Amino acid sequence: MKKILEFKKIVWIFILLLIFTGIFTYLQIPKRDLPEINVNVASITTVYPGASPGEVERTITTPMENRLLDVKGVDEVTSTSTNGFGSIAVTLSGEADTNTAYSKIRQVVSDVSRGFPDEVQDPDVNTDITTSPVATYHITGDNYEALYTLRDAMETWEDELTSISGVESLLIKGLPDQKLSLSLDQQELQDNQLSAFQIVDTVRKEMAPAAIGTKVEDETRYPLILEKASQLDELKSLPLKGSNDGIVTLSDVATLSIVDQRVEDLVSYQGAPALSVTVLAKEGVNISALQDEITTTVSQLKNELPESVAVDRFYTQSTIIEEVFDNLISSFAISFFAVILIMVLGLPLSSALLVGIAIPISILIGFIPLPYIGVDLNQISVIGMIIAIGILVDDAIVVNDNIQRRYQLGDGPFEGALTGVREVGKSIVTSTLMIVFSFFPLTFLSGSNGDFILALPAVLIFTVLASTIVALTFIPTVQYARKLRQKRKVKSGVLGGFFNWLESFYADTVLPKTTKKPWLTAACGLLLCVALSLLAVKIPFEFFPSADRPEVTITVEYPEGTSIEESLDRTENMREFLLEKDPNITDSSIYTGSGLPNIFSMTQMSPGENKAQLLVRIDRETTSATTFINEWERPLREQFPEANVFMDTIVSGPPPSHPVQVKVQGPELDQLLESAEKVKSNLLDIEGAEMAVLDAGSEQTYIQYTPDRELLAENNIPISQVTGQLQIANTGVPLGTFDTGTNILPFEVILDDGNPEGPNLDALEVTASNPSRTAAPPEVLTLEEVVESEKVTQTGTIPHLNGERTVTIEAYPEEGSEQSFTKKADQVIADFEEELPEGYTLVESGQTDAQTEFFIEVSKLFVIVLFLIYLTIALQFNSLLMPLLITGTVFLAVTGAIIGLFVSGEPLSFLATLGIVSLSGIVVRNSVILVEFMEQNRNKYSTMLESVIEAGRARVRPIILTSMTSIAALTPIIFTGDVLFKPLAISIVSGLLFSTILTLLLVPAFYLIIKKVSRAQ
Repeated sequence: MKKILEFKKIVWIFILLLIFTGIFTYLQIPKRDLPEINVNVASITTVYPGASPGEVERTITTPMENRLLDVKGVDEVTSTSTNGFGSIAVTLSGEADTNTAYSKIRQVVSDVSRGFPDEVQDPDVNTDITTSPVATYHITGDNYEALYTLRDAMETWEDELTSISGVESLLIKGLPDQKLSLSLDQQELQDNQLSAFQIVDTVRKEMAPAAIGTKVEDETRYPLILEKASQLDELKSLPLKGSNDGIVTLSDVATLSIVDQRVEDLVSYQGAPALSVTVLAKEGVNISALQDEITTTVSQLKNELPESVAVDRFYTQSTIIEEVFDNLISSFAISFFAVILIMVLGLPLSSALLVGIAIPISILIGFIPLPYIGVDLNQISVIGMIIAIGILVDDAIVVNDNIQRRYQLGDGPFEGALTGVREVGKSIVTSTLMIVFSFFPLTFLSGSNGDFILALPAVLIFTVLASTIVALTFIPTVQYARKLRQKRKVKSGVLGGFFNWLESFYADTVLPKTTKKPWLTAACGLLLCVALSLLAVKIPFEFFPSADRPEVTITVEYPEGTSIEESLDRTENMREFLLEKDPNITDSSIYTGSGLPNIFSMTQMSPGENKAQLLVRIDRETTSATTFINEWERPLREQFPEANVFMDTIVSGPPPSHPVQVKVQGPELDQLLESAEKVKSNLLDIEGAEMAVLDAGSEQTYIQYTPDRELLAENNIPISQVTGQLQIANTGVPLGTFDTGTNILPFEVILDDGNPEGPNLDALEVTASNPSRTAAPPEVLTLEEVVESEKVTQTGTIPHLNGERTVTIEAYPEEGSEQSFTKKADQVIADFEEELPEGYTLVESGQTDAQTEFFIEVSKLFVIVLFLIYLTIALQFNSLLMPLLITGTVFLAVTGAIIGLFVSGEPLSFLATLGIVSLSGIVVRNSVILVEFMEQNRNKYSTMLESVIEAGRARVRPIILTSMTSIAALTPIIFTGDVLFKPLAISIVSGLLFSTILTLLLVPAFYLIIKKVSRAQ
């Protein structure tokens, strides 16, 4: 410490260097709404045109799942097999090496897909699930056909926008992919005595690669090339056979053209057909700066579109960031000035300003390490700074106050600064370690909750460490320099007289009474805390509250088999119904097929033609999203009974789980569905139940073709001939891909049988084999003669979990009955589990399980926090009993937090719980400083009681000031802050207030009790 005081100017230069580094870091650090949450999930989608769910399960899903489950680091594999489509989600464990695991997953998919039938398209593997959406634009037109003509313009948009530094990719919804289609004319084939599969074989051979080696001439080796059709015109003129009229070419019997594939998404905006363009950012990009470049580029691009097309900006993350940060920065400024005001009231003006300067210095220094641990500037990190405002001045106040006290006792400039720091230095370092220990375990929270909250403990740890450095270096050097120049006596703060009176009142009146009968004081205090802590059972629970945003998402699922066009029409009817009934709706958009892009952190739905999401924005000045949902969810379900309707809004946190979720596993699909239906029925019978749904979907009507196998055998017609005819006339035969020169497109051959709605059995023919090899022509039969058709019903979706068939039941309670419904649901599930047939199991999950896991994890961390605090205090005081006294104040803080949440009516939420855990390190600081002065006074005063009283007299001012600054910093959040942070602020403020009062009353009594017990032993 002597060297620091002697070389004070070097210390100031070092602090100045850190300040400039912090400013530079602040300017460079990315800013966003919420933290980036790493979801270690890979999605694998495979298209198998025309295949039933059972065929997709057998051919694609099951073989791939069996291999994926063997990949190291894979925690869970879920899948759904639907009509012509297989979807697999692979979740990695928290400790998995994501790069290695993703690489292995891609290798497995590649290996397994080699065994798929030719008709199966190449699987699409997506491991970039967490890409951050920056903005979404709607491009609207008169009709969808007009919008589909904008394909070239959309390619230009993609080229221009992805060339911007920081843009990862573009997600375009509503624009169908293209394919190269060879449509065979049935009549022309018959006239030229050609079969469809002759054409398929000829084209496939023409497109097949031909490695024909090399040839040596004149001692030179030449690679050999066999020229093949590489252009569309060359393919059209491909010779098929000779005839009396000349050569029959491909164009004589077929039409080769580029056509649109079946559209996967239909989008409308304000009732008009639309395309959706979402710009996705790379990880760690400054969203606000990136949006400026995107806006400029889009402004130029839209001028090149036809006049009949309009471009509307539907969403920008930067708008949300600006709104959120304006509110948070306002709260930050109010908190800062409130803390300054508190210090001015209790400290001399010059000291208050000095301590106040320590706030921005500590925050700027705390910025420096954040980019290196992946923390950016978002709501969570800013709220961490607001909490830090009240904490980080504690060390500066304590050091400054003690140096001033030494000067008042007559010490010289150097001696006063040196002794003032030495007396409290150990306690400051200890208390800082306790703050670090109380927040550091929170960095180990697992899953999306851990990613979401990481910024809070990180910011607090680094700013508090910075404040300790500032308090032990900057504050004493400045006070020493000021004292050298100071000739007049320093005045106390505005309320200096009040604090002088308070010191005397506390030491001369309060402490003598509370320490006269310490056992009685301790017993009364403990009984009071235990009684008040029982209020916890009356506090409502809410894991993450709904954000105060205008967006409401209505997710709709229609019966299986509903076409995407019909889904759009029905959802449009729903939109018009709401617009007619509710004037608070300001904006609306429909996404049919795969749903909304991930722009509002809401529930994402699995893709399907029978599914849609309707997003409406409401006027927040007249209503709220929660009120809108409560008002319209039931009327919509009653008005549209054929649909499953779910409404939700943006949640201030990671996407929530379903309230009650039950998974039934078993081998036989019929028995599995029967058991799942019974669970669903039992859950709906619970009082307070509103809805229950299965993820297996509703039964769907199929047309089943049954071949006359005896007739086929009599005519030596293989079943593959029947299958081939049905396939080529309906889904087409894939021929790989074809490079058109501008794009690489899927290539298929399809037979035009005259019926665009499906196979025309009368027009499709199979040829009998002639085993006698006579000259008689082979008999030709139509498919109408060899197959029978009937309508049957089957499930439209087959879900799996870790390779086993698993049906998930999701149950939703009525508003206000969540807790009672969950308890009754647990009992219903437990009773039903005993009725399951052998080989079938039942697993409960959902929101309750997720919350239980969180509280178990937090409880473990809380125990670790208390242990680290106890260990630190034990080392400081070389005692095993004294740490029990100091850590006991944590119970006081928890009791205060419970009282605050109960009185305010705020729920016990995710952040309220973390606020209670955080209190453990904050409140013990006061006890440490108070007890350390009691220990120091034992050598100065003749009696134990006198040393306790004088320690109270010396420390009551800094204890109250430090508590008041923390309370002042968070109080604005209680009244003006976001709903996410109010429970956090209330738990810390009420916990601090209650624990400060009881610390001053009970800690001296408990200290005397411990000393008496120690002496007796």
